[in-house]
Amino acid sequence: MKKDSLKAPFFIVGCPRSGTTLLQLILDAHPNIAIPPESHIFERYGQIFDSYGDLKIPSNLETFVKEILSDKIIQQWKLSVSVEEFIDQLKETSVRGVVSLLFELFARKEGKKRWGCKTPQHSFYLSEIKEYFPTALIIHLVRDGRDVAESLSRVYIGPQSIYSIAHRWRQYVLAFHQFKHRLHADHYLEVKYEKLVGNPEKEIKRIFSFIGAEYDENILDNEFTARKNFYLQMAPHFKTLNKSISTKRIGVFQDRFSSREIEIFETIAGDAMDIYGYSKETQAQAQVRPTEKIRFLFLDYYLRYQRKLVRKDLLNQSHRELLEIVQYKIRKFKSIVRNGKRNMISWLAQRNKSLNNILYLCSPLFIFVQTIEVVG
Repeated sequence: MKKDSLKAPFFIVGCPRSGTTLLQLILDAHPNIAIPPESHIFERYGQIFDSYGDLKIPSNLETFVKEILSDKIIQQWKLSVSVEEFIDQLKETSVRGVVSLLFELFARKEGKKRWGCKTPQHSFYLSEIKEYFPTALIIHLVRDGRDVAESLSRVYIGPQSIYSIAHRWRQYVLAFHQFKHRLHADHYLEVKYEKLVGNPEKEIKRIFSFIGAEYDENILDNEFTARKNFYLQMAPHFKTLNKSISTKRIGVFQDRFSSREIEIFETIAGDAMDIYGYSKETQAQAQVRPTEKIRFLFLDYYLRYQRKLVRKDLLNQSHRELLEIVQYKIRKFKSIVRNGKRNMISWLAQRNKSLNNILYLCSPLFIFVQTIEVVG
């Protein structure tokens, strides 16, 4: 490992239900490492960072920090810091400086020095992460997509049909696979869920070595209480965190899905399975029939949302997610307005400059200068 990697932040990514939360709890149990609840920072802000303009301008910086601290996802961290206090503590007036301080404040609250981030959706924002954190370390967790499908089909988050889950899993794992060729070999590590639960001590030691942290012999005996309780209270689909690490969830898709469903998955995501060494159980040549597509649509939309309306815990979760989405959409709209105003000002300035040039060309001064040059 390079020396700069010892202080570099690390990001855990991977398809949801691949064990990213389990890995987060394990690493967060380290006495010097803090990983807050999912930030979604690059998913929600990665494409609009530029819209805040030059952060060295106080009003731009204040707007950016205010929106970050008022973000409904970030507020779950309970940082208890004002915009003024946050700005006073900035070491670097930039996007990287603001994001770093955000995580540093959480780490300080936990009495720790090192921070990491776990947000599965950041699999699609790796270029933004590396743009602002060039030395960032990326941990990619991969799990057999068929077991991911079995897990997702039980928890009512994301798609419910084998057809849609196969597409989703493939998009996630290929997003990282295609991007990793742009990363330095020392800047990423791929971990298989099956190896993590099969030989946790060996894999955790490998991960700690990668991020430049000392392995704690007692870490796997930790109950991960604080962070685990947060997830348990947030959503019912995290209840498996109460169970000990084991290999019992490997291959569970075989009891859940029919051979037809397995073949549909393997047909859609077979190339990604091959890349990560997951063997197929079928010929993977399924043609999805129109009637099957209708059933999949029913599962993915009607049944999924109908269940959320009848279960109070899922309804509360949906309400929270809706508020987060609305806030995100408003932020996107405001970024468009900011960019529009900036572009308009730039256009007016350019137009004014062009008008001044035209007036100068027609002026007596210009004519006089040109006459002198010709005579000379």
